[in-house]
Amino acid sequence: MKPKVLLNRVGLWSATAVASITIMLGMAPINANAELKVPTEVTELGKDTYKKYCSPCHGEEGNGNGPLARSMLPKPRDFTRGAYKFRTTPSGSLPTDEDIYRTISFGVPNSTMIPWDILTEEQRLSVIPVLKSFSEAFEFRKPDPPVEVGLMVRPTEKCIAAGKKIYEEKLECWKCHGIEGRGDGPSAAEQEDDFGFPIKPFDFTTGKFKGGNTPQDVYLRFTTGLNGTPMPSFAKELTDEERWCLTYYVMSLIKPEENTHK
Repeated sequence: MKPKVLLNRVGLWSATAVASITIMLGMAPINANAELKVPTEVTELGKDTYKKYCSPCHGEEGNGNGPLARSMLPKPRDFTRGAYKFRTTPSGSLPTDEDIYRTISFGVPNSTMIPWDILTEEQRLSVIPVLKSFSEAFEFRKPDPPVEVGLMVRPTEKCIAAGKKIYEEKLECWKCHGIEGRGDGPSAAEQEDDFGFPIKPFDFTTGKFKGGNTPQDVYLRFTTGLNGTPMPSFAKELTDEERWCLTYYVMSLIKPEENTHK
């Protein structure tokens, strides 16, 4: 995607978002007006829902070793570690209930984790205490507060060029993600998650970002990192403005013409 195309695509959204940025949005919620009513304890509905829909991949003990896991790559998440990739909380923190609910509802694009919006809201909420029960971490720790989303900058050509420089020179993202963002950098084959399984760097050209497709979602990935993977947080290395510019640059790498029929 050329910078000018991205500018056109993001421009309207950006203008709207800037106008409302004072409310400091976090990751887009399922329903901003709805308060999630997560059961405080594991229920029979939760156990039944997990066993029927989650355990074939994640295993009855939540260790990511279900009967279907053998053929999957990346491997299903091992919930016993308490390490969740997609969060609004800082690197190393546990996720909020809203983070878990969002992943259950939206799934993880480019993976075998499908959106479970075919389940009722009550079923999806009931699974959350079950997932948390697999890790002692939830007994002794609380999730940190969600990170603040820095003041959004406009996706100008100058900003996108600054993002390119960060990608290629400052952080050398290309070593894993490749110069064209296809996930085929020279270090790509060496990457493993914290559990020792091979993990492929993300292919930005697909445009199907695993944690969500809005610029804000991508910004959050650079801010929070992905727990349990080689993808770190850049909250300390990059300013808010630099993270926005990097966001717009990686989004400029999307190749919609290559993904139309996929």
